[in-house]
Amino acid sequence: MKVKEVIAALENAIPLPFPQTCDIYHIGNPEAEVQKIASVFMADVEVIRKAAAEGVNLIITHEPTWHNGLSLPLWDDGQGWTVAGPEFDWLRRDPVALEKKKLIEENGITIYRSHDRMHFHKPDLIYQGWIQEMGWESFLRQDETMWHYDIPATTLGGLADFFKEKLGMDAVQVIGDPNQKAEHLSVLVGGGSLGLGDELMPMRDMMEKGIDTLVCGETTEWTSISYVRDAAQLGLGKGMIILGHNRTEEAGMKHFPAFLQPLVGDIPVVFIPSGEPVCYL
Repeated sequence: MKVKEVIAALENAIPLPFPQTCDIYHIGNPEAEVQKIASVFMADVEVIRKAAAEGVNLIITHEPTWHNGLSLPLWDDGQGWTVAGPEFDWLRRDPVALEKKKLIEENGITIYRSHDRMHFHKPDLIYQGWIQEMGWESFLRQDETMWHYDIPATTLGGLADFFKEKLGMDAVQVIGDPNQKAEHLSVLVGGGSLGLGDELMPMRDMMEKGIDTLVCGETTEWTSISYVRDAAQLGLGKGMIILGHNRTEEAGMKHFPAFLQPLVGDIPVVFIPSGEPVCYL
């Protein structure tokens, strides 16, 4: 199969209900014959190096390659791709972007982003990967969302330790009394903690759904963090654990090869982890 045939199979398997999407080619050659595919959370430099060492020539990434939300292709490969507008001209002269481009091209790798399709699949494939990785299939509440869980009662500190072990983290951020009960959870992966367009949603959700612990990807300190901190200081038994965008979403890409493999026949599909993006000193 050619790259464009693999991508067409993926796009046909998960049609989108809207025309504008960030699921696009970032760089490479759609006409290339695919040797091996890597599913990744983010195509950073070390991931690209590992992919090249494994003989991968197609990377399907969940998040941007070129450090911006839409992550438009910065270089026209002569096949009619839209080149990013003048607001991105600085990146096209930037040594980081130029060296990254050189690394990708020297290894004959094509990178395609699959973001919207991962989330608009029913069920959401990023959440589905999270559920599988946590082993929480039986804890999911039977409502219209994928982020409410009733887990066996533990403490906020105990839950933090669970995530550190499961996600390979040296430390996590916690708000609230580590000894308070954690049982009824709202898990908003990635940027979902920002409210999915409604910054009050996570807080309202805690009240309306009887949530005692909010597990976040990333959020802002003056919204949910402030709310949970006030609740904890008032003795209302609320807590929060902040794990980061990467750590809450990468499991979706870890389990994505099982979805993709039937679409591509005998082409090998592997997962290459990005890992924890920060270190703790």
